[in-house]
Amino acid sequence: MNHPGLKQNSVFFKGLFSFLFILLLCASSALATEISIAGIEAKPGQAIEMPIMIDEIENLAGMRLVLRYDATLLAYKKSSKTKHTASLMHIVNDKKPGILIIVMAGARGIKGKNFPILTLHFQVNGKAVGKKGAKITITESQLMSDKLKNVTHSVKTAPVVVSAGKAKAVK
Repeated sequence: MNHPGLKQNSVFFKGLFSFLFILLLCASSALATEISIAGIEAKPGQAIEMPIMIDEIENLAGMRLVLRYDATLLAYKKSSKTKHTASLMHIVNDKKPGILIIVMAGARGIKGKNFPILTLHFQVNGKAVGKKGAKITITESQLMSDKLKNVTHSVKTAPVVVSAGKAKAVK
């Protein structure tokens, strides 16, 4: 026996469930951490510094990043920790031009909002001609809390543009 009120309640609860599910997805994505590398415009032969930024983190105790870059346009020189990550150990494997594997870890987690976790230092190829762009891409990333839990995050990178003009930030 079909009861009309039961059918209406079923439709109501399905709609409510869908709304709550979408709300939960939006809330979880809004709270996710983001790692980013801003773009820059540089001149041939120029030394550039590119900070790897994190927008918001609670208890970051470990990180592993794999970055790829155009080794014909950029030469990796070194990386440096920031005041925020001074308590973390870091290792950069730069044995293969065009690929960096970065690992950072510490016994205690760090926290903060919108700060650099590492600065990458590159030399732009002095023979670059015309306007060329190369993206430094984070192809793999893992963030770990001090409770050994994965930290959900997204990644955003922008290009390094080499031109004969004056160096400036690229958005």
